[in-house]
Amino acid sequence: MLRTKAVDAFSSRDFPSARDALGRLARLEPDNPSWREALGQCYVDAGEESDFASAAEEFGVALTLTEPADLESRARILSNRALAWEGAGRWDDALRDYDAALASAQLAGLPPDPYVINSKGNCLASLGEYALARDAYLSSARAFGDAGGVNTARNNKIRGDGYTFAASNAALALAQLGDFDAAKGEMVRVSRRAPGNVDMRAGLAAIYWSEGRGEDAEREWEFACDRISVGCSKYKNKEWLRNVRRWPPAMVDLLDSFLSLS
Repeated sequence: MLRTKAVDAFSSRDFPSARDALGRLARLEPDNPSWREALGQCYVDAGEESDFASAAEEFGVALTLTEPADLESRARILSNRALAWEGAGRWDDALRDYDAALASAQLAGLPPDPYVINSKGNCLASLGEYALARDAYLSSARAFGDAGGVNTARNNKIRGDGYTFAASNAALALAQLGDFDAAKGEMVRVSRRAPGNVDMRAGLAAIYWSEGRGEDAEREWEFACDRISVGCSKYKNKEWLRNVRRWPPAMVDLLDSFLSLS
């Protein structure tokens, strides 16, 4: 059965086979947006740079096949297409779709998705709009803090991790805006709330080093490298830090100075 083949292939990350099965399903049911949306997700999850534009195209077709009144589905597809545009480095297109996704969700009576708001901040930061990006990150952090749902350990961890990531992004954006002292204070607060967060430990090491506080910088870096399970190795890679984690330039330069002991 094609549906089973598609699900099994996708689960095993055999994306070519999944795309083949989904493409056949889409030809059999050309008016069903689910197959085009799933095809888009296959392209995104494959993670190849050339696939992101194809993903956006599939999500676009899914959107045209989705009823205008189905606001919740439209919000989901728009946010997925925005993610594809991000992968392709088309920040303006991604930002437009994130805004449209949030507007559609609001019309559907849904609370704002803090992940989408954080992603909107990422697009704004990539466009150099760090003040607006910081506003988005702060809004995302608040939304994570206000999120409802079942009070389970798993849900609390998801909300906590989301809050930490958004708050970390807000602190990094503040540093890019030139207020390193206030950014440092926010990084300290995030580190106290989430002691296992490498991101803010590395950020503090960079700022402390720039202030001439070598012992404090080494303490934070040692904690990140030796006392947190994921370690600090990725933060030694400027390309990863800039393009994957997407630290702002000012913080990348400060950490590079610390690691170069200059």
